[in-house]
Parts: sequence; structure tokens; C-alpha cells
Amino acid sequence: MDIHARTTKWSKGISEMDVLSFAEKEIVCNKVAKQLFVICVTMATLLLIVIIAGMFEYPWLLDHMTNTANTVSTAHSQAGRSGGTMTSLAYMISVLAVMLIPTMGMFYIIKKPLLKRETRKLVEKKLADASSTDDVLTSVYWAFSNQEYGSDDAFTKDIIDYIPDNKDNWNPNGIAINNRKVCIVYEAFITGSEQLRSNEHIVDVTDLDEENRIDGVFQTDIKVELSAENRRYFTNVELLRKIHNQIANKIEEGQDCFEGLEYVGTVDRMPVYRVMIGD
Repeated sequence: MDIHARTTKWSKGISEMDVLSFAEKEIVCNKVAKQLFVICVTMATLLLIVIIAGMFEYPWLLDHMTNTANTVSTAHSQAGRSGGTMTSLAYMISVLAVMLIPTMGMFYIIKKPLLKRETRKLVEKKLADASSTDDVLTSVYWAFSNQEYGSDDAFTKDIIDYIPDNKDNWNPNGIAINNRKVCIVYEAFITGSEQLRSNEHIVDVTDLDEENRIDGVFQTDIKVELSAENRRYFTNVELLRKIHNQIANKIEEGQDCFEGLEYVGTVDRMPVYRVMIGD
């Protein structure tokens, strides 16, 4: 089994690994594979030592092992290499079972806990390294529209379908911002304050003075406060989907290309980001 197939198989069904990219999942799986190898080799060695010690403690076990060795030797000499191996196999099964069954059982019992433990360690490291002063979501290609999304899955599908590069660049469950709240500022084109949602505010209310109306709309900056659903951090898909829904119906045609979030500052321990939009 190659590394790619092993990673796909081992990460299946472990929800803790959803926040990791495939490359990060490979790191976790490789680390756990090495740990399992060391644990299983150590356990098999200990079992062998126990068997050897038992031979001296219990005479019947020594007799059994001696008879097994004699049988193997006799079978090889009488039936040749191929036939001897088949004849002696039955005598070795009990010894092999004592070593392999507990070892394989240990492998399957501790594999998932080890994967979860290493995943938590990596996630905690990512959270510690995640700086609120970094620009985020700069590697995904997207264009805002008037369509709103109620499902992360539907939103992710449209992002992946939007451009082939997103298939490799988009990690929906990756950590975007390590904060439970964030303030987003974006440029909008609205007909009036009636278009504002309950969590939105105009940055400069004078933008809505009647003399600033052009072709029936006002151009203004809107700020919105968003809260993470897990009350710890924002995933990529949650953050971008919520921003998309806020901006829906407030964009100007030809100025809808998302270019990431630019860090502006921190207010009351809440990071502030500006949505970068191009044409």
C-alpha cells in the first residue's frame, strides 16, 4: 500500500482529521506508522522473551519447543525444503500465533487513538502558529454572486467547480482564523440602509447622503461581525460562505472577484479584515 492509499484509508472516518489538508494528513499517518512499527516490534520482542523465559520456568513448554525443533529438522531432511516447510508449518503455528495475534490486535486497537492524538497535536500547533495578523484565503479563486448558500457542502462544490486550481488549493475544513469572532469590512453598492442585515453597519454614514447617490446606488464600506460556529476558530468554508452571503445583492457587476482577506488591525481582541475584491 503506497503512502497516498494508506493516508486515504487511515483518515477515513476520523472527523478530527477533517481540518487537515491531505499533505498534513500524510504527515500524521507517516508519524503514526513509525510509532506502530516501533510498538509492534517491541511487543513481538517482549513476547519472544516471555516464551524463552517460560521455557525455563515450565518444563512442558521446553519439551514442546524441543519437539517442534526436532520435528522441523526431521521434516526438512526427509521431505526436502518445500515439503519440509509444509510439514513443519503446523508445529510452528502455535508459536507464531502467540506472537502475531496479540501484536496485530495491538496494532488495530491503538491505531485510531494514535491518529487522533497526533491530529490534535498538529491542530493545536496550527492554532498556536495561526497569526491574526496574516492575510487569509488568498489562494482560493472565487467570484461573488447574488446566490446565497445555506450549506457548506454546496458552497464547497461550487468553489471546486469554479476553477480547476481550486481542487488542490481549497481545504474547506482548514483553519482560517484562530479567533471565535472576526470583523469583516467590505465595499458594497446599496440603494439604502434597508439593504443592511441586522449584523451590518455603515463605516461612514455620510456615504448615504443623497448627493453621494450615483445611478441610484450608494458606494460605501460595510462592517459585519461574524461568530465561529464552534466558538473557537473559523474554518475556510464557514468564513468564506458567511462573507459571500453578506455580500450577496450588494456587488457591482464586473467587481466581484474575491482576492482574499487583508488584515487591518485588532479591536477589542477581535481581528479586523478587509475583503479584497478585483475585477
